[in-house]
Amino acid sequence: MFQRILALVIVAAVGYWYWSGPYQERVNPTYAQKLQKNAEAMRDCMYRKNYAASRTMKSAGDLEETCSEELRLYLSDGQWHSYDDVREEN
Repeated sequence: MFQRILALVIVAAVGYWYWSGPYQERVNPTYAQKLQKNAEAMRDCMYRKNYAASRTMKSAGDLEETCSEELRLYLSDGQWHSYDDVREEN
């Protein structure tokens, strides 16, 4: 009986820890995490488009402009911000 209660308490504690920590960080990222994700998305997009252009022997054109329009991002203060997010005031 004691072991069942202990197991239930441990499962509840781990569940609460996961819900209040890692799950919330994934669902509600900070603005800095969003900026990092935007930068990674731009880098990946530009790499893919440049690779595709090199495979077809065509000009890649302006990769930043193409990817920023595709991802709905804009460059400001050296970082890629999303039109879909509200910027934090410093």
